[in-house]
Amino acid sequence: MIYPIAATIPIYLDLTIIVQVILFLLFLALLNVVFYQPLAKIFRERDARVEAGQRAAEESRRLSEDTQCEVRSQLDAARVEAQGVIGAATKDAAAQRQALMEQAQAQANTLIEQARQEIRSERDAVLDQLRRETSALAILVASRVAGRPLDNAANREVAESAVAAGSGIA
Repeated sequence: MIYPIAATIPIYLDLTIIVQVILFLLFLALLNVVFYQPLAKIFRERDARVEAGQRAAEESRRLSEDTQCEVRSQLDAARVEAQGVIGAATKDAAAQRQALMEQAQAQANTLIEQARQEIRSERDAVLDQLRRETSALAILVASRVAGRPLDNAANREVAESAVAAGSGIA
């Protein structure tokens, strides 16, 4: 016949069970002191290092974002300043161009006026020369018509005034 194993092992409740429980509890206390507490300490330190690393990473990320924002604002400010400088340079260039144009126009007007004056003075010189030659020719014609020379200064003045009055050239 087959008997179950539990039925074949006799259980004795005596003082040995109490000693075994005490030894088991002492073994647990020894394991707690020797293994569990040092391992728990190592785990706590590791967790603290991980948490410190995460805090440092978060702080670095925040600092990086702050720095990026600051750099962007500086770039924007530099861009605005550059646009202002370009605008001012463009304005200055336009003002200089206008000033140069006005100066060139003034020089051109001066040259035109000088040329007009030179033309007037040359015209006047040519007219004076023409009047002198006309009065000389008039005196010569009058001398031939009169049959005598009309070479004195009074006759010359009369001829010149007649030529000037009759010519209508002024």
